[in-house]
Amino acid sequence: MKKRLTKDEKDLLLISALRENSRQTLSKISKKTSMPLSTIHDRIMSLKRRSLVKYTALVDFTLLGFNTRACMLIKVDKKQRKELKQFLENSSNVNWLAKINNGHDFMVELVFENIKNMEDYVEKVEQKFEVQNMQTFYIVEDIKKEKFLATPMAAKLRIA
Repeated sequence: MKKRLTKDEKDLLLISALRENSRQTLSKISKKTSMPLSTIHDRIMSLKRRSLVKYTALVDFTLLGFNTRACMLIKVDKKQRKELKQFLENSSNVNWLAKINNGHDFMVELVFENIKNMEDYVEKVEQKFEVQNMQTFYIVEDIKKEKFLATPMAAKLRIA
């Protein structure tokens, strides 16, 4: 006899199927998860309403001519944290931004056409803010990207 999945387990399996391929049909998801189509539809709508899932594109920036990506750790004077956060949030070169701890204030991924543009941006940040510490790590290659809970097995392991 098959174990009945709880509501949370069903949501995790559904999220896993969507992370694996958000463009797959509801029929395909139904086969993978053994859930009825109507349940899948209702749950996806519920996940959207609760802002648990949203759809976005994973872009290969190099194919668009943006060949320089870097992660940067930044620490600024406490008085300037809010201002730096706003500056980074409004920067079109910022792909993602996170507030962090352990000696730095922010971690940011930046995308540029080339290293010169990146270095000009870093110089601008250093001139505009009282940077106490900044470390830059150029991204050479993506090895794994957006894979957490991306397989039904991973969702099952999370439940266990």
